[in-house]
Amino acid sequence: MCGACCPGPNPNPSRPPSRRRRPRKPMCNPALIGSLKVPAAAYAHAFAHLRPSAAAGAAAPHEPAPAHAQVHEHAHAPAHAEVGAPAQARPASAEAGAARHGNDEPPHRGSGRRGVGRRALFRFGTAGAATVAAGAALGGVAQAAAPAAEARGIRLPHAPRIADLTHELGEDFPVFYPLVAQPEFEQNRFIGVDGFNANQLNINEHAGTHIDVPGHFEDGAPTVEQILPESLVVPLAVVRIAERAARDPETLLTVRDILRWESRHGRLPARAFVAVDSGWGERVHTPGAHLNEGADGVFRFPGISPEAAAFLVEEREITGAGVDTSSLDGGVAPVPLTHQTLLPAGRYGIENLTGLDAAPDRDALLVVGAPKHRGGYGGQIRALALY
Repeated sequence: MCGACCPGPNPNPSRPPSRRRRPRKPMCNPALIGSLKVPAAAYAHAFAHLRPSAAAGAAAPHEPAPAHAQVHEHAHAPAHAEVGAPAQARPASAEAGAARHGNDEPPHRGSGRRGVGRRALFRFGTAGAATVAAGAALGGVAQAAAPAAEARGIRLPHAPRIADLTHELGEDFPVFYPLVAQPEFEQNRFIGVDGFNANQLNINEHAGTHIDVPGHFEDGAPTVEQILPESLVVPLAVVRIAERAARDPETLLTVRDILRWESRHGRLPARAFVAVDSGWGERVHTPGAHLNEGADGVFRFPGISPEAAAFLVEEREITGAGVDTSSLDGGVAPVPLTHQTLLPAGRYGIENLTGLDAAPDRDALLVVGAPKHRGGYGGQIRALALY
């Protein structure tokens, strides 16, 4: 008996017992997203941004999925939907889609922005040391990023602000269950016994603030370690739909939202990352509010419409898109069409962003600290906005 996972006394009283693991929640059958119907137009862009060059030994893109491939549904689709059933009817045009979800979001004026303190990034022993050390550290990051920003058409100030767009991840963080298991942290090394502290982590790639890479939705597509570094330092465009989302939690980013943003700020910058601010980030602190699960078992939170995703892929030169909710598709989508449009086209997604109200609508640089584990289909990130 070990004392950690077996009943009975701890045979080594000098070692503090490890925290007992909770039973793992069952995961859905992997076949749930194994067969996908990917829009043919998405392949026109064939991993232009993220796939390594052939000279680097990259595999050739896969052929589009056959027309008869089944389309599987999210686990939390409306109860009347069945696996393999056609997607629910959607507006036939971008204008119709915009009319469905509205387009009355005002521009972000900045006066109500929540300041992101340096304490959120670095914590030291004393307040004075924290202020000095954090200022020096962040200043160094900003100076190092300045050439990259200028190369991407962004002129950062000499001492730019830094907004942390990343949630703190804990065992209680809301996850898109049952597709994603709850994180588990267990301390297994202790200073008093081993001379150092360490935790053993059991975390699904798609928990917390995380990246979705092309391989997440297509076999043979780039995995997380293959993402090009220049794709992780890109212009940031924030499109705001928070006021509409407060009235309608099922609202989605529409093409009209994007065009309205461009009417105020100009065309989306080349290789931009488009982040949708629906005001959902703070909901993680209220139990049940982030997933917003109804009595019918359906999640209701905002996302990106498939029409908007197709527009960004086909009509604009974006690197990726992200949301401050648990899915790019929104909670009620019966089929993950937004994922199917963005990821196989060589773009990446970020889910569970936060703090977007602290970033400007444009002229910010997004820096994504992505993991680099071999064969990863996603992973936890640290996302920063410099402006």
